[in-house]
Amino acid sequence: MLTVVGFRLGNGNRQMTAVVTESGRLHRAHGPYGAPGRASRPHTPVRDNPVHRHVAHLRGLRSRYMAKGYSDELIAGACVQLELEETPPPPAPGRAHSVEPSWPLLFRAFDAAVPAASGGTLEDAINRFYTTIGAPFLPRRPDRPAAGGRPAAGLPRRVAALRRALADGTAVSSSPRLAVGYTVTADHVRLHVGRAGESLPRQDVVELHAALSAWLHLNTAK
Repeated sequence: MLTVVGFRLGNGNRQMTAVVTESGRLHRAHGPYGAPGRASRPHTPVRDNPVHRHVAHLRGLRSRYMAKGYSDELIAGACVQLELEETPPPPAPGRAHSVEPSWPLLFRAFDAAVPAASGGTLEDAINRFYTTIGAPFLPRRPDRPAAGGRPAAGLPRRVAALRRALADGTAVSSSPRLAVGYTVTADHVRLHVGRAGESLPRQDVVELHAALSAWLHLNTAK
């Protein structure tokens, strides 16, 4: 059995499905409504805690595609167990790594298993996923203010708006045109270059914030 967590978004014509597996792989498929779509080469496990890294990537993908107009939550979030084994064979000698025929099977199995497990949010599904595979995680704080709540006193309007967005589960991301970008969620600050990236520990986030604030004050008049 293979435990996975994922979602599906649509824009009226096309849909995108993203799934993270318990082995730390991120799979994506694109296609027209009503079809699993064409599977892309998965993001393979990277460094330490690959499951946590790709779950953070999963959240970022959802935010980016919703910003692109994929606002139909065809599968808001689901954690399911599939009767599959995720053991992709190595590429043949002298040939580049290509999409194995078994990858589309994952999306067809996901489609078949989702109806009995859907109905919650992506965060609900992520929490169930971590619990099922026995991975440590910090659930989102229930006392975070809702999106319509009053901002903290003294915050600039733009900061208050972003704070509400983060509290509501939305990620704040840099422009996709940048070679080096960032994604900020309620739980993580992540810097990325292309497909590679890393989440910063809290103390590094504090230092980065101090450095950026100092730079802005230094360059206020410029």
